Amino acid sequence: MMRIGDTGQGPGRTWSGAGLAAAFVVVALLPMTYLHVIGAAVVDPFVTTISDYVGVPGGFALLAVAAGSLALAALVLAGGLAPAGLPRPDGPARMLASGAAALVVVALFPTNYPGTPVGIVANVHRVAGAWVFLSLPLACWLIARRAREASNWRPTAPALSWCAGITGVVSAVFLLSHLPMVLSDSLVVPLQGGLERVLYALVMLSLLATARALRFAVVGARSTAPVRNRLQTPAGDFGTGDLGRAA
Repeated sequence: MMRIGDTGQGPGRTWSGAGLAAAFVVVALLPMTYLHVIGAAVVDPFVTTISDYVGVPGGFALLAVAAGSLALAALVLAGGLAPAGLPRPDGPARMLASGAAALVVVALFPTNYPGTPVGIVANVHRVAGAWVFLSLPLACWLIARRAREASNWRPTAPALSWCAGITGVVSAVFLLSHLPMVLSDSLVVPLQGGLERVLYALVMLSLLATARALRFAVVGARSTAPVRNRLQTPAGDFGTGDLGRAA
């Protein structure tokens, strides 16, 4: 009996890992929500970034859990692209893996406490965070482009394209908003915190959209596998099947 993926056109496994990736995204959302609740009195969500919750009791650990969970989600998705039959999966898989690595760096190297000088550790945190906001939308866009080339991925391409496009635009605006701070040493960027929270929500949405596309690709290929099996019956089998018996 033929397994899904034996033709090289469909997934090589029937478990996509999409549910696990989605679960990691939800897990990441929980500590972020909790930090916003306990830090409401000291952190202005419209002005300060999420990283500034490091100054809240337990903030470092909770931020690390959130970043680590998103990293695991990205790694699960990266590992599922090739088995799910995405054409040329190496590029987007590497982008997802690099974004996961950057999230780990973000977790291990926290930003400076509010009101303290910016040091090397905080700068490492910022560079890694910038790469997260660049790599994950780019990975979603690469997946969307390749999805149009495979029948089991194609229906999800429009949603992936929209997620990647909107996230990419917001990411560019957010990153460019840091230029005044870099050029003039100003620490005040209007609504920077609010913009970052919108961006994080879009990054999570992009990961969830990728997980949905991954699941759709595996389920779609699984449902069409019996049809492919019948169409690929060797010519030599005629005469031994129903037609042969009827003759």
